[in-house]
This record gives sequence, C-alpha cells and structure tokens, in this order.
Amino acid sequence: MTTLSEIQFRELENRLQKAGLLMPGLYHDLLDHMYCLTTKYMDEEGKSFEEALDKAQKNLAPDGFSAIEHDVSFFLNFHIQLRMKRILYLGAFLAAFGQTAYVLFRTLHWPGANYFLFGGIFSLLFLLLPGLLFQFKQNVDQLSSAKKIRFGSGVAGVVLFALGSAFKVFYLPGGNVQILLGTSLLALVFFPLYFWQVYKEASANHSRVA
Repeated sequence: MTTLSEIQFRELENRLQKAGLLMPGLYHDLLDHMYCLTTKYMDEEGKSFEEALDKAQKNLAPDGFSAIEHDVSFFLNFHIQLRMKRILYLGAFLAAFGQTAYVLFRTLHWPGANYFLFGGIFSLLFLLLPGLLFQFKQNVDQLSSAKKIRFGSGVAGVVLFALGSAFKVFYLPGGNVQILLGTSLLALVFFPLYFWQVYKEASANHSRVA
C-alpha cells in the first residue's frame, strides 16, 4: 500500500486547512478519509498524487469541506434548530397577526387596537428577532456579503418601523424619524437586494434547465 511522503501529507493538510474548519474532530476525520482515498486511487488506478488527491476531494466533499461541517453541525444541533424554528414561525405569525389586527381595529375605531400593536411588537422583538439572529449566526459562513447586507437592512428596517409605530401611539419624540429610517432601509436596501437576488437565482435555474 502506498504511503504518502511528508511533503505530500503536508499538501493534503493544506487542502483541509484552507477550508477553515472549526471542528477539530471533524478535521482529523476528514484528514484520515482523504489520506485513505488518495492512497487508494494511487494504488488501484495508478493515478499521480495530485490526480488522486483531486479525485478524493471531489468524491468526499463535492460541495466543499465547509458544507460537510455545516451539515454535521446541523445534525448535532438538530433539536435546537427545530425548537428555534418553531419559535421563529410562532413569532412571525404573532407579529404579523398583531400588526394586521392593529390596522383593522384602528381603521374601524374599535377598542383594543393598541394591545394588538404591542403584542405584535413584543413577538417581533422577543420571538421573531432572536430566531432570525440564531439562524443568521448558524449560516453566516455560507452567506455572501450581499445577503448579509440584505439581512441586516431587513431586520433593522422592520425593528425601526415597529418601534416608530409604538412611539407614535404614545406621542413620544422620535417616532417619525424611526419610521422614516425603517422605511428607507426597507425600500432602498432590503427590497432591491431581495428582488435582485431572487431574479438572479431564477435566471440561473432557468439557464440550467435550458
């Protein structure tokens, strides 16, 4: 059985180190698998070290080593992920319901409109927002700069708009400024980035089908 030289082993290590893996145990497991696959292809198929290493990496991690780490992290934290998603969906529902009911009650001059508003804001700040931040933290390494900007502008815009609405109800100073800033972030940053990225993804999928 072929044994890699010290130089070849270092090159194999460099492949993994460039991926920036954060889980030491996974790093050593992948290193072992890469070593075995590389030497196997060199023995059985007569490939050179570089060819065998490239094939081993392609077969073991077609989407990159970081994708494997992401999947492993997801399965290790599955129950936490599931619980946070439930909180996220519940917070989104209550926030949307509260804001919609507030508009309805306010328009028809029914009593209790402000309770719906504050219930929606509470759900937004203490249920939906923590869930979004948790998901963002889990996937931040997989996101492009544009998607990070989109996420930040969306969260800031919604929070400013919600708080501005609460300030307006209590006639507190700064409500108009917060609503203006929140609306500007959503209209000028979040929505353009969101629809542009959706358009690009749809175009890419259409090109692959065609």
